Amino acid sequence: MAKPENKNGVAILVSLKAASSRAVRINVTLPEDVLARIDAVAAAAGLSRSAFLAKAAKHEIERNAAA
Repeated sequence: MAKPENKNGVAILVSLKAASSRAVRINVTLPEDVLARIDAVAAAAGLSRSAFLAKAAKHEIERNAAA
C-alpha cells in the first residue's frame, strides 16, 4: 500500500479455514434405519461414512452460524 501505484488499492483480510491436522475416532449411536440411509447416500456420493458425517456436520455448523 506504500507504493504510489497502489494509491487507489483497497486492503482486505481473507479468512482461511485451517484444516484439522488429525482425525479423532469417536463412537456415535444411531438408529439402524438412519445409519442405513447415511451409508446409502455416502456410497452414492463416493464418500466414506466418516467423510459424509463430517461434511454433514460442517454444513449444519455453517448453516447455524449464518442464522
